[in-house]
Amino acid sequence: MRFKSTVLKELVDQTVVCIGWTGNDEIIIGRSDSSISKWSQATKENIKLCDLSDQSYPIDLHMLSNTQRLINKTTGIEQILITSSNGKLHLMSKTSKIDKSIDAHEGNVTVGRWSPDGSTLLTAGEDGCIKIWSRIGMLRTKLVINGEPILSADWNSDSSKIVYTQHDMLCIKSLKANIKPIRILGHSDIILKVSWCKANEFIVSGGEDCYYKIWDAYGNSIFVSDKLAYPVTSLNWKSDGNLLVVSYYNTILLCNQYGIILSTDYVDCGSVNTLCWSPDGTQVAAACANGKLMVSTLIERSVSEQNFNCLITSRKRMIVKDILNETKENLDFPERIIHVAMKYNHLIVTTCTQCFVYQMPNLNTPQIINLKDTNVFMINLTKKYFAVFSLNSVNIYTFDCKLVSSPKWPNMQCDVLQTNHVSISDHVLAVRDQLNDKMVHVFEIMPLSTLQTIKHGFSVTDIQLMSTKSQDKRFLALIDSSMNIFIVHIGHNNEKSKTYKLGSMFHSMCWNNQTESLAALQYTNLIVWYDPLLLLNDQILVRKALEKSDLSFYGNKLSIESYWDNVVSMINTDSVKISVQVSPYLEAMKNYIGANKWMDCQNVCRNVNNEAMWALLAGSAVLAKQLDTAEECFLAIGQNERATFIQHIKTLSDKTVQESSLALLTGNTSEAESILLRNGYTFKAVMFNVQIYNWKRALELALKHKKYLQIVIYERRNYLEFYKKQETSDRFLKYSDMEINNEDVLKEIEKENQQN
Repeated sequence: MRFKSTVLKELVDQTVVCIGWTGNDEIIIGRSDSSISKWSQATKENIKLCDLSDQSYPIDLHMLSNTQRLINKTTGIEQILITSSNGKLHLMSKTSKIDKSIDAHEGNVTVGRWSPDGSTLLTAGEDGCIKIWSRIGMLRTKLVINGEPILSADWNSDSSKIVYTQHDMLCIKSLKANIKPIRILGHSDIILKVSWCKANEFIVSGGEDCYYKIWDAYGNSIFVSDKLAYPVTSLNWKSDGNLLVVSYYNTILLCNQYGIILSTDYVDCGSVNTLCWSPDGTQVAAACANGKLMVSTLIERSVSEQNFNCLITSRKRMIVKDILNETKENLDFPERIIHVAMKYNHLIVTTCTQCFVYQMPNLNTPQIINLKDTNVFMINLTKKYFAVFSLNSVNIYTFDCKLVSSPKWPNMQCDVLQTNHVSISDHVLAVRDQLNDKMVHVFEIMPLSTLQTIKHGFSVTDIQLMSTKSQDKRFLALIDSSMNIFIVHIGHNNEKSKTYKLGSMFHSMCWNNQTESLAALQYTNLIVWYDPLLLLNDQILVRKALEKSDLSFYGNKLSIESYWDNVVSMINTDSVKISVQVSPYLEAMKNYIGANKWMDCQNVCRNVNNEAMWALLAGSAVLAKQLDTAEECFLAIGQNERATFIQHIKTLSDKTVQESSLALLTGNTSEAESILLRNGYTFKAVMFNVQIYNWKRALELALKHKKYLQIVIYERRNYLEFYKKQETSDRFLKYSDMEINNEDVLKEIEKENQQN
């Protein structure tokens, strides 16, 4: 992945000072001759918009994005914020005049930034002040007052904090009162630029000491670059946080989110004063020190799936290779390529105005969709559908290009969506809320309906829907900020979702495309649960039915990209891809279980002789009521008490009691009790709760059926006497004066046992 840069000399008569992208592939340019102009990438026309006052020139320029205007329900007014050398801030729309000019600072106003929610803006200047203004330019507060000039500042994702530079100090300041700011000695010389990523909350800074550094939101160091040849003059995050662009003299660096350099582009432009990503994240505009405007396009992006590989070689050309057949196809498009996605034997390509759908390996006759919303940020594929995430909408299509549904949710901001915050299966779409990171919105795809929103206790960092043919199996795996991994059973309609904790200290995961197994990274260990849904019934078996691999050789910052067949593909911080093979017998075992071929399952386990396989078969056999198979499995994994209990179940002649015991074997106590009650076994239900010390439920059943109260009180008193405890439950204290004849109670228990 690298940039292909073009210096647009023919556009510029005067020095370009500041730039900003609009949502229509247009660049707003501020020049040293005090003029503001607009250049269209589609028509190649340069149109002058207006002039500032004769005694000033623009210094900084920032666009209010379409998403920010949608959140605040505003139209196209006052979208452009311009700061100038005479201490003013200017608000203007795309028309040819300044709407409002305000005296903001003494001297140059070095920084002007809209907040991510579009409701406020900040300015900073050479006078050492940072001021917060309303959207229409009313002063709200002087947030920072000091004697040092402030050269750069930026907002965090929720508009609650800002980061700014003060000579060699990096400062993080909250807008809330009485919160002490964080001050860090960031560099050994003046810090020139700072940028706060809205997606991953990382801060990057660069300065005259020739370093760029990445920090977290609390000022902890994450990455420090090697010393560069010249001072870092500009840098900027891509909106989704996956890429970072850094520039110094005659050089532009493309880095991943960890700061590792992916490519180096050498250009003859001097130092770059300003870098700005295009809304679709495929281009970067640069205001250069030689007075020229430069546009760099992201090329050599690649997508792979099984034996196919797609490589974008230029703005409008792509090469598709079939590695097995050693064939190569060149695909040319009428417009610039924006996004490419390939999965399930389909290739989806979006350009500025169209979406092309190819069915592999046929690349001759694609189906074409004309896009209403041209700003596409993401494409996700399932076996049945593909979803196109645009600025104002999410559209889900079949591969025949028929629109299926268009889900919407509160706080919808697709431009800041990360790939691990959205997941789609053949039946369900799940998206993490863009403002409240503890909420996950869930939708039924067809027919479109909103399901119960998942509300988690901590910030959700990763979500993955299980891919399955069954519409009843709706499970979501999620990882939160505490690095705990959970399995969420998504209910139908307004049914509440149920959450089960699977493990701790995990940071990346992926479901298998066929076997419903789950792979996750626990630091440098790869954990593969053969069937994480066993967690719903048996927490012991799910901890045994897993495979563990030590990957410390590849570093400690791996992330999982895919889990196809029996291969888990990962990538490290240096963008090196790593493939790890898991048990090749897992798919065969799952197929045998699905076909009820229990003898074949046993033969596989006997030949492999692996505890994880035996545990997987044990859980599946219990659910299928295959007692002989389950007994052998429990003996193989050392669960002798369960094998003995199965032998006891085989001796039971009463079918109801046998079914209840089977439910108890899976750990489903509520189902075991309900089976007894449905068939009129009230006494056994009461005694069942007594035996598991569920005294509250036992008393509740006795009072409800108006029977066996004395038996419950008798058993409760024996329990307290044996453990030498005092009665503390208000429910049982009511019956502390009840006189009970022990002989009569024992006779009643014996009589009930004989009847049942």
